[in-house]
Amino acid sequence: MRGIKSALAAVAALAAFAGAAPAQAATSCTTKGQKYFCEYGVTTTKFPNGTKQEFVVGTDHGVWTNWTRTDGSWNGWTSMGGWVKSRVEIDYFQDSPLNFSIAAIGGDGNYWFRIRRSDGSWTDWQVSCVVNPNGANCP
Repeated sequence: MRGIKSALAAVAALAAFAGAAPAQAATSCTTKGQKYFCEYGVTTTKFPNGTKQEFVVGTDHGVWTNWTRTDGSWNGWTSMGGWVKSRVEIDYFQDSPLNFSIAAIGGDGNYWFRIRRSDGSWTDWQVSCVVNPNGANCP
């Protein structure tokens, strides 16, 4: 749990120092059949078993994810919802390489995040703990 609190504190610190909102992404790219804003790029993580997971901001401004199966093929893109206007950032927790958070700047200019648990489930989107220190996943 301490790792989760540390990671959330890092997200909160980023939010506290967020300056002007990033420029609007204008052009789209495509990866594995998914259109996304080129400016925000593809964020990738790799698990200890070799599985890769990617995150992009689709042209609908939603966060999308795709991951490899055990045979190396890709699962297919799945929407994680949200409405963001920045690159998706990953913050790893100290307690397990399977636990991490993703964060991005939402349409309201605040940092929003979701937490991936070690069983592969995700929390709902939550605004930064700086904005709502009493949030369910805040330290």
